[in-house]
Amino acid sequence: DVLKGAEGYTYLYRMNCGGDSYTDIYGQQWMQDTKAYSRSWAERFLQTDSPKLLSPYTASQRVTHDPIRGTQDWELFQTFRFGRHELAYDFPLPDGTYRVELYFTEPWHGTGGSEQTDCEGLRIFDVAINGNTVIDDLDIWALSGHDGAYCKVVEAEVKGGKLTVHFPEVKAGQALISAIAIARKGRHEIPVAKRD
Repeated sequence: DVLKGAEGYTYLYRMNCGGDSYTDIYGQQWMQDTKAYSRSWAERFLQTDSPKLLSPYTASQRVTHDPIRGTQDWELFQTFRFGRHELAYDFPLPDGTYRVELYFTEPWHGTGGSEQTDCEGLRIFDVAINGNTVIDDLDIWALSGHDGAYCKVVEAEVKGGKLTVHFPEVKAGQALISAIAIARKGRHEIPVAKRD
């Protein structure tokens, strides 16, 4: 399963992007996505108390109810956050080297189509950490098809007390992400979760 934590690491953050708190089949706790950590284009929406309008925060969140291939933890991949250049996550961390696990699924392209449907190239985006591109031209559909769990593990250096995951270039469609996990080798103190 793509979610099992790496041995010898302390997981400092596990974020369920676009979703609520979640416990996976390994007993690993994933945090609820809150505006304490994430930001997006939706923050420009007008504030309103009307129940008929989307809230500025949840406008960039979506959910699919499709089964997800490659994992037993469908729920973690069924929620996601999407956007373009303004979508980002900020995690306060001590300076050092970190293992960053980025989780994706393609929830839209290929929906209702046959297995011969070719959706390659309909969603292409870059992923960066602290300004350094760690995934260039990510095409989730080309890697795992429709509703397939996909994980990319990268190493990132933190200088200045913060790790920022962002999407600096979107060449087609919109960037999207289902979950983020951040770990450091050895034993470390786990940060206290921030409130909204």
